[in-house]
Amino acid sequence: MGDNMIKRIFKSTFCVSIVTMLVVYTIIVGILYDYFQHQIKAELKAEAEYVAAGIDAVGKDYLTDFENDMEDKTEMENDVIHKNRITWIGEDGKVIFDSKVSEKNLENHKDREEIISAKENGEDYEIRYSSTLGQQTIYYAVSLEDGSILRISSAYNSVFSLLIAMLQPTLVLILVIIIVSYFMSKSVAKHIVAPINDMDLTYGEMKEEYEELVPLLKRIRKQNILIDKQMEDLRAQQAKFQALTEHMSEGLLVLDRKQNILSYNMAAVELLGASKEMDYTGKNVISFDRNRTLREAISEALKGYRIQRTLESGERIYQILVNPIVAEDVVKDETVARQAPKMEKADEDWVEGVIVIVLDETEKEKREQLRREFTSNVSHELKTPLTTISGVAEIIMNGIVKPEDINGFAKSIYEEAGRLIDLVNDIIFLSKLDEERADMDLEQIMLRELAIQTKERLKMSCREKDVSIHIVGEEIAIEGISSMIEEVMYNLMDNGIKYNKEGGKVAVTLSKTVCEGVEMARILVEDTGIGIPQESLERVFERFYRVDKSHSKAVGGTGLGLSIVKHVVMFHGGSIKADSVLGEGTSITVLLPLKQK
Repeated sequence: MGDNMIKRIFKSTFCVSIVTMLVVYTIIVGILYDYFQHQIKAELKAEAEYVAAGIDAVGKDYLTDFENDMEDKTEMENDVIHKNRITWIGEDGKVIFDSKVSEKNLENHKDREEIISAKENGEDYEIRYSSTLGQQTIYYAVSLEDGSILRISSAYNSVFSLLIAMLQPTLVLILVIIIVSYFMSKSVAKHIVAPINDMDLTYGEMKEEYEELVPLLKRIRKQNILIDKQMEDLRAQQAKFQALTEHMSEGLLVLDRKQNILSYNMAAVELLGASKEMDYTGKNVISFDRNRTLREAISEALKGYRIQRTLESGERIYQILVNPIVAEDVVKDETVARQAPKMEKADEDWVEGVIVIVLDETEKEKREQLRREFTSNVSHELKTPLTTISGVAEIIMNGIVKPEDINGFAKSIYEEAGRLIDLVNDIIFLSKLDEERADMDLEQIMLRELAIQTKERLKMSCREKDVSIHIVGEEIAIEGISSMIEEVMYNLMDNGIKYNKEGGKVAVTLSKTVCEGVEMARILVEDTGIGIPQESLERVFERFYRVDKSHSKAVGGTGLGLSIVKHVVMFHGGSIKADSVLGEGTSITVLLPLKQK
């Protein structure tokens, strides 16, 4: 406020001083003008009385002698002694004598205004332009006793001459006044503003109070109290907003019209991969994320559109929702204000900023992809045995099969039906695991005993492939669902047999370990089979995933074995890991807690 206010007060004071000076000067000039005019009139009248007395006493000879005396003087002396024009006009208006021009060259003066008025009133003053002298002239005419008129005239410009003569000292005086006004105005402005600059705006107090500013100070105090309360409420609301946004799993960005960040949460930082060490408040959104899709969506939203885009960053997939912020105070009509948020496009002039919400859709997209793959795979896996069964049944139905071949065709139907039943059972089993059904009772499971029972179940498979199973380790008791853990054991050993070499081995090692403070049972199943490529290790637990489809078809199976194993292990709160060397064998490690929570 300081400098601007001082300048304004200085300008005002200085202008007032100059205007006051001009007004005073005009008044003084007017007074002097009137004074000099009265002086000239008095001078003309006095001279007229003097000359009239001479005419009365001597007659025309007085004027003739007067004129001769004037001719004897030099021009300079003449101007000093007498500068006024003397004219004597007869009763008939004829000029009898004139001190400046020969009376022979003058026309009749009976129609002159001052002559007519002097005859009627005895005397008269008149100001008009003299064609004889060629200048503005003031006339004084007085009627003599014999009816003639004596007129004394003087150049009216003499008044202006006096004023012009005063011009030089007047200009000096004006310059002095301007300089004094300048410095005084500057000093007064600083003196007036000084107490205001020293004002304590927090409490509305001044060291030297002006009576005129007391109402302002009271309003400042009240305003400060109100502002403090509003700031306190604003801080509380901001804290609530910050707490809410910080606990959001969705990313949030609030931007102004220039795309500068007003607010953001840590979820947005993490989702968009921005630096956690940097404060982005007040910075342009380009410093937060340079993705073109996001910037284009923000630009469209600033035009009033509601935008939804899919954003891909590395392996992550995000859904971004960008909505314009419409200023409520811009919309005066209540009906329009209620409708504005529902409009497809808001008026661009109303938009004050945008809100950006970032949703991580990666898992959703992956689940959708898995669902599509699962549906496709199930359809394929179900179709294969059904096609075989349908084809063989059709051949038998048409009587094409010889009696001695019926047993072979019946065996094909039996095997494909069994395969179909296994597939359906596996799918049902997985569905139960996905639903995490809570109606299954926990029981004490002896792992070594369960492993031996599973080995007995696979005895025929071992003979067919010439593969031996070796179980080592201590007896370990865990809590769980026996049928599920048995399924884990069976699938791991069965895979060790199926994908092994002739004369190969499958080793099952049972032990205890501690993982992150929790006692765990460790089941290690190792085989000497064909192995798994490193790029396929992470996918072997996916449903229907097969490393080598041609080999898998030869060994059979539903393609859900390891997927079931993973789901059972996760259901029991454990973990599973696969390691393999191509051509040498595979080892799968399962960790299961001894006790369920």
